[in-house]
Amino acid sequence: MYIILNGILIFIILLIGIFLIFHMHKQAHTDSFENIRIKDAKYPRKEGDLSFFFISDIHKRIIQDTTLQQIGHVQFTVIGGDLCEKGVSLQRVEGNVKKLKQLGAPIYFIWGNNDVEVSEQDLIATLERNDVHILTNTSVTFELKNGKQVTLIGLDCDTVRDVDVEAGFKHANGDYIILAIHDPKTFELLNEKEQKRVNLVVSGHTHGGQIRILGWGLYPRGGLSKRALTHFFISEGYGTTKLPLRLGTKAECHRITITSD
Repeated sequence: MYIILNGILIFIILLIGIFLIFHMHKQAHTDSFENIRIKDAKYPRKEGDLSFFFISDIHKRIIQDTTLQQIGHVQFTVIGGDLCEKGVSLQRVEGNVKKLKQLGAPIYFIWGNNDVEVSEQDLIATLERNDVHILTNTSVTFELKNGKQVTLIGLDCDTVRDVDVEAGFKHANGDYIILAIHDPKTFELLNEKEQKRVNLVVSGHTHGGQIRILGWGLYPRGGLSKRALTHFFISEGYGTTKLPLRLGTKAECHRITITSD
């Protein structure tokens, strides 16, 4: 009898394990598209809302067409690093970029720590061939109505590349400043004056911990928060690293809208 009960218990544990792995795999490959609306009094009034698409940590995944169809109009797209990793073909990278080009908006890319695992020269060539603008410690400024401007700064990932904050801010003369960084900790490299100039930070890297056990993970959950007067958004990422599994986190991408109302 003991042997039979023991066998049944093992079978139940194995069944639960299989179900859990199946659930975690499904979570890692089920898109969560979020519309994030940020009300900021510092955003130039009467200029109309500013919307952009933000996706980070794609890694090995292929962007789903059904998700892109939900996005709607955006002024630009930001790829927040880890577009690829070791073992990801440049053909897959190019395929994902071409999907993003269907949005009909300029695409801006910042480096993530895993992007350097493929040939940097070949990755740059692939991005440039598809009209992707690489923000390497530099910025781009968008003209709004009545001469108002929004500046997007892109800084490198400090764990694998050199971050030059001064260069990134050199031409950041917009009335509203968005900072794109892969690792949220990069924000700490800015001095107090530079941090105060930034109105919105968008980042990824953490995956929200990716696999959370009883609410505990290696990193905090992603989401929108405030650091002094700066809006700070951390995405839990579109793909996964190490294991193609998620638990307690989302495979997400975002349409971020900034408004003064």
